[in-house]
Amino acid sequence: MSRPAPTLARLERILTMVPWLLTNPGVSVEEVGERFGVSREELADDLDILGYCGLPGYGGGDLVEAWLVGDRVTVRMADFFSRPLRLSLREAVTMLLAARALGSVEGLADSDALRRAVDKLQALLGGDGARVAVDLSAPGDELLGVLRRAVEDGEVVRLVYRSASKAQTTERNVEPWAVVGSGGSWYLQGWCRLATAPRDFRLDRIRSLEPTGERVTSQRDAGTPPVYQPSPDDVEVVLDLAPSAAWVAEWLVIDEVGTHNGVRRVRLRTANLDWVARLVVRLGGAASVVTPAALTNRAVKLATATLRRYQRSGNGK
Repeated sequence: MSRPAPTLARLERILTMVPWLLTNPGVSVEEVGERFGVSREELADDLDILGYCGLPGYGGGDLVEAWLVGDRVTVRMADFFSRPLRLSLREAVTMLLAARALGSVEGLADSDALRRAVDKLQALLGGDGARVAVDLSAPGDELLGVLRRAVEDGEVVRLVYRSASKAQTTERNVEPWAVVGSGGSWYLQGWCRLATAPRDFRLDRIRSLEPTGERVTSQRDAGTPPVYQPSPDDVEVVLDLAPSAAWVAEWLVIDEVGTHNGVRRVRLRTANLDWVARLVVRLGGAASVVTPAALTNRAVKLATATLRRYQRSGNGK
C-alpha cells in the first residue's frame, strides 16, 4: 500500500521556492538543488504542479509558466498579477483566512511576503476590528522545531513515548532521520536504539523530548518506507463505523474504505489486536467488528472487565 507524500513539506518548499525563482530567472538547476534540497526530478515535479494553476475553467498554464531547459530554470507569472488587485469582501475574507491558516502551521518558514499580504488584507477589511485567526495546531506540533534541528544537525534525541499498539510508555534514544507529515499527523522517523530497528514515532504520543548532544551514527536505509506500512503477516480487520466514528478512517492506516448497507466500512491490518479492541470499546456502539472473531472476543472481554471495575468502584470497593 503506497503512502501519501509529505504534502506539507512540499507545499512549504514550493511557496518559498517560487518567489525566489521569480527574482532569479535563469538560475541553474544545481543552485536550486543546493538551496532547497531537491533533485532535478523533484524540481521538475514541483514545476509541473505550477502548470496546473489556472483560472475558472482550470485548464492550467494561465497563471504561472515554468521552464526547465537544460540546466536553467525560469518561472514567470501572468501579466495581470502586475495590475492592482481588486477584491470583493468575500474574496478578501477568504484570502485572509487562508493566509492566517497557512501562517499558523508550526514549522513553516517565516515569509515576509505573507506577513505583508496579511497586513494589507486586514487594513482593507477594517484594521484591528477585522482580526481573524485560524488555528491548525495539533498536539505534538510544539516538538517540530526541536526535531527538525535534530535531524539537520544529526543529533540523537531521548524520547518518553506512549505506544498506542502496546499501551506502554517507554524511554528510548532515537537517531532521527526525518520528520514527515502523513494522514493528518506528524511522525519522527529514525533508528530506535531500544528496538534496534527503524521506527516511526507519532509526535502527539511523545510525552517528553530531550536532545542528547550525541551524534547520529546510523545510516538511513533508502528503501525504508515512510511511516507505518502493514506487513503481509498482519491480521486483517474489518470494522463498520457510524457517522460519529468516521474520523477513524482518517486517523488509522487504512487499506480500503467503502460502504456496506449505508455504513462506512474500513479494512486495515495490524500486528496486534489489543489496541484495536481498546478502540472498539472506546467507540461503543459507533463501531462494530465484522472480522476477525478474535477481535470481537477481545473487545467483549475488555468491555466486561471495564464494566466490572466501574461496578466495584461504585460499591466503594
